[in-house]
Amino acid sequence: MYFVDMSFNSIKLIDTNVKKLKNMEADYKIIRKDVVKFLRDFKGFCFDLVFVDPPYKIEKEKMAGIFSLLSDKDRKIINQDSVIIYEYFSKRVIKEEIDKLNVVKNAHFGDKIVSYIKLL
Repeated sequence: MYFVDMSFNSIKLIDTNVKKLKNMEADYKIIRKDVVKFLRDFKGFCFDLVFVDPPYKIEKEKMAGIFSLLSDKDRKIINQDSVIIYEYFSKRVIKEEIDKLNVVKNAHFGDKIVSYIKLL
């Protein structure tokens, strides 16, 4: 399990929360890095599950770049069986952000939507 975030406070919170879980010591990595840089540099294996929970005010272009890296078949970050779970503000239109991906399910929670996304 990888946790990637630029915010020092978020990294600190992730570390505190993961340490409360039993038997997780060797099963996770916390990486303080811009997610785009992380995805560009990442090599190794395909992720089965990717949680994307950016700030609500993040630019659509940045999200399109993230989803483009995730869906790049040459990078092999995800595969046909992988699921991306994307949480965002309910008034946001994500169609252009997820260009090569497909929403298979949406769940609505107040002012946010959680979309379950897969490769086309």
